[in-house]
Amino acid sequence: MPIRKTFKGGHVFGKYRGQPEDSLVEAGLSPKLIIPLKQGFGTEVRPVVVAGEKVRAGQIIGRDDAIVSSPVHSSAAGTVTEIKKINYFRREISAMVIDTSAAAEQNVLRLEGAAGERWRDLPDEKIEELVYLSGASSLDREGIPTRYKSSIIPPDEVSDVIVHGVGSEVYNLSLNVLLGGKRIFHLAESLGILQRIMPRARIHLALGENCGQLGEQLAKLLSDPSSVRTYVCPSKYPQGYDEVLVPTILGKKFPYGYSAATIGVVVLNIQAALAVYDAVADGMPMVSRIMALCGPGFKSNPHVKVRVGTPLDFIVKNFRQEGLNSRFILNSPLTGPSLSDLSLPVDKTFTHIIAIPEDSERRFMSFLAAGADMDSFSSTFPSALSGRPKRADTNLHGEERPCVFCNFCREACPVALEPHFLYHHVKKNMIDESLLRYGIFNCIDCNMCSYVCPSKIPLAAEIKDGKEKLINMGCDQSLCVLPYFDLKGLEEYRGIK
Repeated sequence: MPIRKTFKGGHVFGKYRGQPEDSLVEAGLSPKLIIPLKQGFGTEVRPVVVAGEKVRAGQIIGRDDAIVSSPVHSSAAGTVTEIKKINYFRREISAMVIDTSAAAEQNVLRLEGAAGERWRDLPDEKIEELVYLSGASSLDREGIPTRYKSSIIPPDEVSDVIVHGVGSEVYNLSLNVLLGGKRIFHLAESLGILQRIMPRARIHLALGENCGQLGEQLAKLLSDPSSVRTYVCPSKYPQGYDEVLVPTILGKKFPYGYSAATIGVVVLNIQAALAVYDAVADGMPMVSRIMALCGPGFKSNPHVKVRVGTPLDFIVKNFRQEGLNSRFILNSPLTGPSLSDLSLPVDKTFTHIIAIPEDSERRFMSFLAAGADMDSFSSTFPSALSGRPKRADTNLHGEERPCVFCNFCREACPVALEPHFLYHHVKKNMIDESLLRYGIFNCIDCNMCSYVCPSKIPLAAEIKDGKEKLINMGCDQSLCVLPYFDLKGLEEYRGIK
């Protein structure tokens, strides 16, 4: 039977308008692809092709086995027109521009040695090679350890692997889409592949409470059901964070500010686990990504299968609401960056594009409105009882006011901090080592405190500012972590950071 697990704090979001639909469409092929040479976990790789060279879909175009990294592939056939530096989410990285307009053949080049359903006959070395060469080893925050330098730790130092589909965000990928057809069987097989790669690790499967009979179905498909421990977690934000998932599932303390891999834990979402199966069974490199178009700024909200390197404007142009000024956000409305430049390309870490209508209009005495379509943390408004979908926009619906010490931020904090206390210290410029004792570096930047604050105080931003000021003074999270943890792969992790 699945084990029920939860954590203190957090928030269960009501159903918001613009939820992803249980449909999947192909985004089509853009005439120009921009493929970043750093995607997911690891460092930037060296290009192995040059401008003017023709490439095939699935061909490795960037690789460096000497550093912690994973290969990068061309997601379509075409001609490399240039290799240039781009500003990619506040980091300057190299990217390869590929013209696909003249290519007639777009079949994906498969990896040699994939064995289909007979993958168990493959030696361990070949399984790890396929995962690495596919680029799947760069997925999620730790990467997937192999005998190559795809993670900061080797496979035999992994004690636990957590595969999760807890669905704790405002908008979540549909498991009906991800696991449709034979994909639920592929997920079961991928758990076995992960066990082969990391033989000393215990495998944990964490699912949301809305996943129905998925856990039971998977148990029937596993060759050894006792090898996987299944958990049911409430779909409460931010359950999907490594810093929350690891203590909840494993009961382990987390080294805040560091990777789960430094304590021997690998955390993967379901799409990452499926990519492992695709690599080993089908020889499929990481050339595409399933993403959800969410929010009321889109005419419809399908899942889209997108080639890596596709410019965002190519994806959203056919779905955005015409005449509506929307803010586009990547992956999470609480923590994701705003997509002000829609010429940026998709990489293999993208999961959502969210379109939220812009709204800055002041409303007279809006606090007297019933708020039936607004979310409520305190459950004091009719919205807590209303079955209507909630409405998301960019309006603060009020002005910043003094803290009223309501303790909502403390109740919502998933790591048991006192956000209002930290905020007052930072606001008054009381930046000293006492903030370390109050756990400021334990903040995981989930923005839950800012979301629930009735005074509209940007608590998370102030706390982040306090951390940056402490770092500039020579104080960082290492003072709070290193004396209490024996971390693995620390030098490699620092090299990536």
